[in-house]
Amino acid sequence: MTFAATANAVLYTGAEPVFVDSQRQDGNVDPHLLIEAVDTLRTEGRDIAAVITVDLFGRCCDYASIEPALAEREIPLLEDAAEALGASLQGRAAGSFGRVAALSFNGNKIMTTSGGGMLLSDHNDLLERCRYLSTQARQPVAWYEHTEVGYNYRLSNVLAALGRGQLSRLDEMIDRRRQIRERYASGLAHLPVTFLGRGGAQRGDDDDNCWLTTLTVEDGPDADAVVGALSRQRIEVRHLWKPMHLQPVFDRARTFTTGVSDDLFRRGITLPSGPALSDDQIDRVISTLVSLISDQGQ
Repeated sequence: MTFAATANAVLYTGAEPVFVDSQRQDGNVDPHLLIEAVDTLRTEGRDIAAVITVDLFGRCCDYASIEPALAEREIPLLEDAAEALGASLQGRAAGSFGRVAALSFNGNKIMTTSGGGMLLSDHNDLLERCRYLSTQARQPVAWYEHTEVGYNYRLSNVLAALGRGQLSRLDEMIDRRRQIRERYASGLAHLPVTFLGRGGAQRGDDDDNCWLTTLTVEDGPDADAVVGALSRQRIEVRHLWKPMHLQPVFDRARTFTTGVSDDLFRRGITLPSGPALSDDQIDRVISTLVSLISDQGQ
């Protein structure tokens, strides 16, 4: 489960994406199935360039299981932390796992510059290479000279300044999103719904950045019905990310699936989560959901 950009980046390099299913409690990649997929591909003689994880909806993956297993197999880990700025796991910040990580500052993220993002790594040689490629691969000479193809992946100075200003308020913005999540959890507690990542046996959501509040309806209308009904009330709720193996563009890709992400997509919704929401607006979402799910559950 992720936005297509994660998989598209693999295709841009000429590599072949292989998809691994989610774990039910939070939608993040199933670490045991991931390692099973790695070992299966290795047995088949396939070359695994890297493993990419996605910290879904602002929650870090199970890196305690993933990192040592990949290190043992000498496979690089790349962390897609686009949704997880401000989240952490066991005292380590999202974006600090693996050889390199990516953050997003898109318009819908907790901290935004309207677009663009940031690359993070402890490996200076890798960062220098990325800076070079992201500025059209210009050679350090007095004229415009290029020995290889580069890209225009820079963030403007003005937008970077906007991001720095927001960074100073990051904790405040995360706190507001957590308040919103708590209000939803309290208001919907009596319904047959499960909040992703919340109240798990081993991890709650205290270290999440609460970017989006997501839930599955366990007994009642499916996601299509919920999205449609709330839309008619002029309330925007969304489906969870449509799993990559269900996307037409990736219909021939290799997959290791258990059916979890299919089920999460069928029953899961994303609630309005922006920090500008008032308590009254959140309560309207809650009351509308209560009416819908209660009516259809009777």
